[in-house]
Amino acid sequence: MNHIKQFFLAIYIFLAVTCQDHVLASRATTKDIIVPKISEWQVTVVNGLTTNETLFIHCKSKEDDLGEISLIRFRDRFSWNFGENVLHSTLFWCYMSKDDGHMNVNVFWDDVILFHRCGWKNCVWTAKTDGLYLWYYASGEDVLSEKWEVGW
Repeated sequence: MNHIKQFFLAIYIFLAVTCQDHVLASRATTKDIIVPKISEWQVTVVNGLTTNETLFIHCKSKEDDLGEISLIRFRDRFSWNFGENVLHSTLFWCYMSKDDGHMNVNVFWDDVILFHRCGWKNCVWTAKTDGLYLWYYASGEDVLSEKWEVGW
């Protein structure tokens, strides 16, 4: 029994030293070690407003505020990359506005249907005159996901 305790103590010390070396070498946080990222993703928001309107976006998660961005021209885009955590709790949402409408919308959350629609790597959202569209990789088309709320 004593050998089993020594064995587990040796494993614990090895893991603690290895994790600390990894944190120092890669500038990863302790959270990155405890809650590893299980898959890499990219979210892109595109100004698809054909009326020459500026698309204002402000995207964030619980941990990250990506700032306020103005996509001035048609087809301007804003993208960010991140890793989904092992707890499957990663969530990004955006406030978007144009001349005559606005919306608050989730742009990434843990959902196998969303993952399939995003091709398991890249969610592309396009703001158009009538609403926000998500590019479905399997069908190769934009599909309306959310309509604009009128006014401010």
